[in-house]
Amino acid sequence: MAIPSAMTELEAVNILLTTIGEAPVNTLTGNQVTDVSIANQVINEVNREVQSMGWHFNTEYNVPLIPNIAGEIVSPANVARIDSKDYDIVIREGKLFNLLDRTYTFGSKILADIVYFQDFTAIPEIAKKYISSRAARIYSDRMINSTTINQMTFRDEAKALMDLKAFEGDTADYNMMDNYSVARVMNRGFNQRILS
Repeated sequence: MAIPSAMTELEAVNILLTTIGEAPVNTLTGNQVTDVSIANQVINEVNREVQSMGWHFNTEYNVPLIPNIAGEIVSPANVARIDSKDYDIVIREGKLFNLLDRTYTFGSKILADIVYFQDFTAIPEIAKKYISSRAARIYSDRMINSTTINQMTFRDEAKALMDLKAFEGDTADYNMMDNYSVARVMNRGFNQRILS
């Protein structure tokens, strides 16, 4: 029995092709038929969409960003989203822009939380499964628009999303006390006992 290996983009594309009854392909390089090109495009589209949500596997916190000699901070490559607790920033023209001061200039380094786009091969298997399941539904809807296939792929997509969320919960070490609203409710009784 062969040991399973990580899903490749080729395998993801073949999942989409077989969903609509097309034969799988052996490569994604060279000239491809339209169905293969569209399947690959949908995989890339959904991959960007899912990763831009921000997951534990593609998010880094308190990343130091240092201004260049002109005081500007060039945006890191492959950024899906960026935020800072100290500045109201967005990316414009490949640089960070301070919305509050309406400037590209920063006086010192800033700390930012960054969601990065990762290569498909670098993301966890469970995320690949969700991306390929969601892409299969979208692809089949665009290509043949079958209610039966939509229902089948929708079930697969929903299961894959539940699995991805469970994986996120298991690996991200979230703590409900990190949320101000939850902590406030949890401490309400404690504060009342202290005051009485």
